[in-house]
Amino acid sequence: MEKEIEKKFLLYFRLMLLCWILIANAILHIINFEYSWLIFISNIMLFTMSGDIKERFLSVELGGLVGLVLTVLTLLAVSALSKVIGGLFGFLIPLAVVLFLLIIVHPYAPQVLNNVGFAYLTCACIDIPAFSTHIGLFIGVFVVGSLIFNGVSILLMKPAKALAIKSVKGA
Repeated sequence: MEKEIEKKFLLYFRLMLLCWILIANAILHIINFEYSWLIFISNIMLFTMSGDIKERFLSVELGGLVGLVLTVLTLLAVSALSKVIGGLFGFLIPLAVVLFLLIIVHPYAPQVLNNVGFAYLTCACIDIPAFSTHIGLFIGVFVVGSLIFNGVSILLMKPAKALAIKSVKGA
């Protein structure tokens, strides 16, 4: 019976999540919001990581924020160092420091130095001029948007579980 409940839960939850994603995308499209990727990457990470959902939620939120902060620090360091030691080493040294933190130090602080931070660092650097001119907006959208979007996503688990139990036990 537990397997059947789990199977139904996953079906109901995925359908609810699909609807939630479509609703959020529709709203963001209507208001012509161009930085929705900051919200949705966190949700992808939330549901592709392993472990307890509360731990994953915390890792996604902290890791993403750390990734964006590391992006800011990296860009500042590249800008400063490039003037002093040239473009190549001015770029490689800050990059090496950030990658060292995200890859080598990761085992000692996995909740904050993780693949989520790496993803946000990478994606934020796709359009450096946009990120550089809207740092506050990027961080604000990530924090507020991902907390709301992921929070609602997690809250959907409870009614999905109740529906699964009801449909299996009521059948």
